[in-house]
Amino acid sequence: MRLRWRPDPDAPPPSGVVGVGAVARALRAKLSACVGNAADRGDAPSPLMVAAHGDMLILTGASDALPWVDGARYIAPRSDAPTLWLPTHARPDVPLDLLADALARKLPPAQAQSSMLLWPDPAQLVPLH
Repeated sequence: MRLRWRPDPDAPPPSGVVGVGAVARALRAKLSACVGNAADRGDAPSPLMVAAHGDMLILTGASDALPWVDGARYIAPRSDAPTLWLPTHARPDVPLDLLADALARKLPPAQAQSSMLLWPDPAQLVPLH
């Protein structure tokens, strides 16, 4: 399936952050530092879910808990396709609900109902369970 991506002027607030390659390593270091700093202060670290895929690191959670790293991209699900997560800076030029249904049919049944990240470059579909 070939998709064209376009800027998303109505992107929702971020619910996750993605790093690829060197940015993923920097994001992991930032996450480790945040957890370490919270432990040093006696605070509980902000709850984030962590997923990895190839050389990609994905953190999801509350917008204000997401770390910032130069080169990282933010992600969020869309209201018209709640299981489909996309970068906040771009979206495919097809109806998202139909795209989410088509992508779910390509996944094994156990993964078809879970959230998935559609990433443009390099193009990949990453289950977020």
